[in-house]
Amino acid sequence: MKSLKVLKVNQPIGEFYIGAIDSRELIDIATVDVREFEKGNPAKIDGIQRDLSKSRLSSLREYVNLDYATFPTSIILAIDERCVELRAVEGCEGLMQLDVVGYSGSGEDGDAEIPIEASAFIIDGQHRLAGLMDRDHSKGPFEVNVSIFVGADVADQAEIFSRVNLAQTKVNKSLMYDLLDYAKESSPYKMAHDVVVALNRDAEGPFHKKIKRLGKRTPGVDGETIAQATMVSGLLRHLPRNQEKERSKSIWGRTSQAEPGETWRERIFVDFYRKEDALSVLLCVSNYFEAISERWPDAWHSNEQGQILSKTTGYNAFIRFLKDAYLHIVNAPRVVEKDEFLLVLKKIDLRDEDFNSEIYLPGGSGAGKLYRDLIAQAFS
Repeated sequence: MKSLKVLKVNQPIGEFYIGAIDSRELIDIATVDVREFEKGNPAKIDGIQRDLSKSRLSSLREYVNLDYATFPTSIILAIDERCVELRAVEGCEGLMQLDVVGYSGSGEDGDAEIPIEASAFIIDGQHRLAGLMDRDHSKGPFEVNVSIFVGADVADQAEIFSRVNLAQTKVNKSLMYDLLDYAKESSPYKMAHDVVVALNRDAEGPFHKKIKRLGKRTPGVDGETIAQATMVSGLLRHLPRNQEKERSKSIWGRTSQAEPGETWRERIFVDFYRKEDALSVLLCVSNYFEAISERWPDAWHSNEQGQILSKTTGYNAFIRFLKDAYLHIVNAPRVVEKDEFLLVLKKIDLRDEDFNSEIYLPGGSGAGKLYRDLIAQAFS
């Protein structure tokens, strides 16, 4: 038997109960029902849950062991009413005790047994719970808050699942990165964000008033061509690989601690990050794109439809090429000057008018083609 204290909530769909339970106890009683073709009957599809995402699960397994890990939103459960015993807690108005007991089955009506280890069906939260299976509980307990629907049929379960997932609006990545202004801990995300904000504010720099800070145009500012999230994501390829682990290390004052096998030749700004030297990253990036704007001034400053150099396609190609140019110039980590970058860029025969969306299609394919052209011409 698993027991927890709960409160009853009344909403239009009906009543449910909210409470908290140790993740290990929930794992012991939880099950999922993935939507798939019924075995032996390919014409019929059954179940309501999606397949577990391997990439998401891998990330969550690592996350649950970080020092600041949290799952503040409820895992939503459905439990057959035959598997539940509810009673009021004396002296605590509104508080109830919910016991999950399983169901032994009935010989009279042919009901199947429901073992306690399969009594709680997960409507929403299967990835979080699966990630918690790899939690190192020597670090302490990891309770999760739960919303429990007792006696909800499959139609109600499907309705809850679809509404929870369809009604949610994904947070704009630029807004998410911008909120890092409030972060106290160092992290690659934080450093990349700070560099991008500084680039946008530098009145003499190549990105002044070109960056859409919240993923949308700033009121009263014309000529913004690239989203803040795009800029941050590009810089992250040159900073330490394990973003969440670095944030956790920062909490304990271990930002300077390198990872096994870490090398600046693979992630060119990693040494600057270890020294918390955002200024050197800023100067390298600013000098590099200043050289690009000087090498192809018409394409860089153009806001015409179809011009891509200072937009997402051009940025994604050139921020990737930054590593190749940087490694061609330096023998050890340092700030590279604009004129040094220009020597590399002048080997590239592309003209201003070549940076258009007909030659370099929007999206990853166009950025990939431009990057390959840069490599071929600069180092042939």
